[in-house]
Amino acid sequence: MTIAIHESALIRHFNTRKEVLRAWEERIGARFSPFRGYKMPDSRLYIEWPEFLDQLVDLILTNERHIFLRGPVGSGKSTLMLLALRDLPTLADRRGNKFVTGYVGMTGLYEKQMAAAISDSLRIKYRRSWESSQIVEAVAQESVRRYIQENSRTALFLEDVADNQESAFHKLRYLADLPTQEMKSDYPDVLDEPIITLIMSGTAIYWNAMLSFLPQIADRTEPLDVPPFDDQKAKEFIGRRIYYAQGRIDSFNPDNFEIYPFDDAAVEIINEAAKGNPRDIRMLSRGCQQVAAENFRRRDNPEVDREIARLVSEAYAELLREVR
Repeated sequence: MTIAIHESALIRHFNTRKEVLRAWEERIGARFSPFRGYKMPDSRLYIEWPEFLDQLVDLILTNERHIFLRGPVGSGKSTLMLLALRDLPTLADRRGNKFVTGYVGMTGLYEKQMAAAISDSLRIKYRRSWESSQIVEAVAQESVRRYIQENSRTALFLEDVADNQESAFHKLRYLADLPTQEMKSDYPDVLDEPIITLIMSGTAIYWNAMLSFLPQIADRTEPLDVPPFDDQKAKEFIGRRIYYAQGRIDSFNPDNFEIYPFDDAAVEIINEAAKGNPRDIRMLSRGCQQVAAENFRRRDNPEVDREIARLVSEAYAELLREVR
């Protein structure tokens, strides 16, 4: 017996839409959509922030405060942390200490999960049967040993820190306070400064929550607001993604690049609507791609111009108003 399977109107609609988008991508020489999302994008897609990155790294080097990168969702906090993480192993602090770095990008962690993630990121061994306090104590002891014997200070990066369980914060507080008074007594001429710097990220709401619930850490933490993209950085953001989708990202020159099929006016409108937020620039550009793909199907023109950017931006603004 033969069973006939009929395509639903919904499936036909999405298949047609995929074909239209794919035709546009092929027309501009892209292997896939330039505006797909990535949890951890290729580092060649990163937009450098020399001035802000210098400020961030200088704070780590001076070892006076912990750091909280503050900004809305999608503002580039994770990228800035990864850029600082890239640079630190080549640097030394004011006392000549090198850096051991760890990065915890997971969120929603419980107390033991947080302890294990920190230990794993810093390459510190522990037994799976240990309690969270034992794991954190192993991290503390190894951090002290590295500082004394290897002249290495620890920089621990924690993404969206307030998404984790409240109990996990107490482990962070212990590490933030190192060395303990007992450790200082054992090594009075050596352990006279903090040996772990926390570099955390989160939204302004998360920062305010830390001020309320963890003032012991917040009072010793410097908040840094992630700056929005200007038009040139928005243009580079779109340009890098187009080059990446075309398979020629290694030839990208930030001082001389193309953004075809986008034009400059379209990028300015997109960036204004996105308020310089990279995630929203990507979403708006994706919307522009969809409109431009329909235009290409009807008129054989793949370009994203001022009018397309304006239509998409207005629709996006209306959607946000409805959500709020």
